Amino acid sequence: MPINSPPRKVSETENMLRLLLCVDTLDSVTPTQLWTFVAEQELMDYVSMRLCLHKLLSAGEMETGGGSLTEQLIVTDRGREALSLFGTRLPGDVSARILAAAPEFHGRMVRNQQVRAAYEIARPNDYRINLSVHEGDLPTVRLHMETQNRSLAGRTIHRFAINASRVTTYLYGLAEQATRDFAQADGTPLPPGAVTEHSASEYTARATLTGKKARFEAELLLPSRRAAEALIRSLAVPENATVVANRLTDLVSVSRFIGR
Repeated sequence: MPINSPPRKVSETENMLRLLLCVDTLDSVTPTQLWTFVAEQELMDYVSMRLCLHKLLSAGEMETGGGSLTEQLIVTDRGREALSLFGTRLPGDVSARILAAAPEFHGRMVRNQQVRAAYEIARPNDYRINLSVHEGDLPTVRLHMETQNRSLAGRTIHRFAINASRVTTYLYGLAEQATRDFAQADGTPLPPGAVTEHSASEYTARATLTGKKARFEAELLLPSRRAAEALIRSLAVPENATVVANRLTDLVSVSRFIGR
């Protein structure tokens, strides 16, 4: 009669590394989405996940996003450093399972969002595209993109659906950084229509961004006027606006699923 070896005992440290890799590979997820992924891959039980998640958040290796991403888990620079230093401690089969399953799961998350990409104008040297992400009644992200590059326009139309979560995460990261860097208003008047108030906790920030290959009219839903104004002031710096426009150009048209 064959003797089966007992299952390997997984340490709390390894479970935390597993969670870090999951969230980093998926870009950002809610706790519920994370548990679904963890359970499907049989990575740990629910109690272990919640305990490890609490410790990761307390240690600053994960954080929750802002605005409409309040429930989203995001790996911080400190968390990525931990993955870089200690990720090799994860068994190869575990890492491979997470990385192999992530694209399909990410696609399912995207399909549950309301993501739209449509041409407004498509003619030689003049391509205008409307891109949006809805996670509620109001658009979370809205981008009006103008480019002369036909190939870029085509890639954006076909790939924005799978790239929408990365675009959203990137923009909210900018807003959080701007809130820290531009905590005090400098007295400079904001452009007309730069901030629209919808309710006490819903404000849309609007900015124009011009890069090498594309120009964007960008809108982002934020939870406070302070956050919206800080983002606008950050993007009013021409160098910042150009960097953001070029990064958005890459993000909306990237051709394959990649982790952060």
